[in-house]
Amino acid sequence: MSITSASANISDRFLINASYFTIKNITIGYTLPQRISKKIGASKVRIYASLDNLKTFSHLNGMNPQYNIGGSTTYIYAPSRTSLIGLNLEF
Repeated sequence: MSITSASANISDRFLINASYFTIKNITIGYTLPQRISKKIGASKVRIYASLDNLKTFSHLNGMNPQYNIGGSTTYIYAPSRTSLIGLNLEF
């Protein structure tokens, strides 16, 4: 049995473990007690914060495992990290 040149080039030696864990979205908030809200003339006060694309944990330094790293020349950018702090007032 002979090995053809095409089958001799197929190998898994360049495969890498691209496992990762990512924190995509976190939103936290707190509604102040009514006794505090009434002091400022509001019926309800809520403070909140939202964080998007916070962190990706991976053993691949400098590479984002969420995207194809097959050597193509297309440009794919990592999603932006965004943060939002807000205040809701109800009168």
